[in-house]
Amino acid sequence: MRNRNLFLFAVLVLAVAFAAGCAKRGMTKSEQDRADAIAAKIAKAEKMGIKDCYPMELAQAKTTLDHAIHEGKESYRDQAAEKKAYFDAADKAADDLLNLIGPCLEKMAPKPTGPPTTGVAPPPPPPPPAVAEPAPAMFENIHFDFDKSFIRNDAKPTLQSVADYMKKNPDAKLQIEGHCDERGTPEYNIALGQRRADSAMKYLTNLGVAGDRVSTITYGEEKPADPGHNEAAWAKNRRGVFVLR
Repeated sequence: MRNRNLFLFAVLVLAVAFAAGCAKRGMTKSEQDRADAIAAKIAKAEKMGIKDCYPMELAQAKTTLDHAIHEGKESYRDQAAEKKAYFDAADKAADDLLNLIGPCLEKMAPKPTGPPTTGVAPPPPPPPPAVAEPAPAMFENIHFDFDKSFIRNDAKPTLQSVADYMKKNPDAKLQIEGHCDERGTPEYNIALGQRRADSAMKYLTNLGVAGDRVSTITYGEEKPADPGHNEAAWAKNRRGVFVLR
C-alpha cells in the first residue's frame, strides 16, 4: 500500500510539473513596459502627423504591436524566444516610423509661391467635384496563417485598396467576414474568425476609414471556400471577406 501511495504521489508531481511547463506564461512586467514604450513611439509619430504622409506604415506599426501583445499574452513558457522576436519586430516598426517624421515634415512644408505681386490675387478655382468610383464586383479575400489573426504582408495591398475605395465613396458601408478552416472546435473557430475580422477592421480604421462604416461578422468554419480536407484547402478557408452593404 505504501509503495502504491508513493507511486501515485510521484505521478501527481509529474503531472503538475508537466502542466506548469505547458501553461500559458502571459506577459511579464518588463514585457508590458516594453509594449508601452513601443506604443509611446507610435503615438509620438502619429501626433506629429505621420498619418498624413505614411498611413500604411502607421497601420503596419500598430498591427505589428497588436500582434506582439496578442502573442505575448497567449504564449507558453517554452516560447520566450519567439515572443521576444515579435516584440523586436514591433520595436523596429515603431523606430522605422519615427525615422519617417523628417521626410514627412519636409513633404508637408509649404512650398514657395514665387515673388510677391501687387493687387488682389484672384480666388483659386474650385476643386473638381468628387466622382464616386463604381463598386467593384468583389474585393480580393485576405488570408491568415494557421491559428493566427494578424495581418500578413500579402494582405496589405488588398486592405489599402479597400481603404482607398471607402474613402472615395463616403456613403459606402462594409462588412468584414472572418472565416477559419475545419481544424479546432466550432466554438474556438467562431472566436478566431471574429478576431480575424476585427484585425482587418482595425487595419482599415488605421488607414483612415471611419469605424462606424465597417461591421464584422464571424462564420468560423461554417462556410468553407474549398470543401477539401488538406492544407491547400485549409489555406483558402483561413480568410477575411469584404462585402459592400
